[in-house]
Amino acid sequence: MSRLPLLLLALLPVAASAASPGKACDDARTQLDINECAAREADTSDAELNAVYRQVMQKLQGQPVAIDKLRSAQRLWIQLRDADIDARYPVGKDENPRVLYGSMYPMLYSANKAELTRQRTQWLRATFLDRAEGEL
Repeated sequence: MSRLPLLLLALLPVAASAASPGKACDDARTQLDINECAAREADTSDAELNAVYRQVMQKLQGQPVAIDKLRSAQRLWIQLRDADIDARYPVGKDENPRVLYGSMYPMLYSANKAELTRQRTQWLRATFLDRAEGEL
């Protein structure tokens, strides 16, 4: 039996929540529109992450060890995020993700990337920016 029907059934709840990532996507009518909207949502979450990361780095100014450690952690986290998404939607070297997951693959990938990125942004903000000044 093909993996596709079972996989599509498993992905329906994710697809339903990812299909309308925001009000700006309410007018999306085709899968291509939805895919593009999800990609914009991933880009927006990435821009927010970068802004918060810059704020944290600014706050850590004068602490070179902390800056180096966070920079290393952030680089590793990006690799982990991407590996986690690849594990969730595995595609072999000679496989086509649209054959495996259908035309909603770009939406699923982008929505997952946006969600993981928002989680990281929230963690950075809570850990480094929302803490009491004296704790760093």
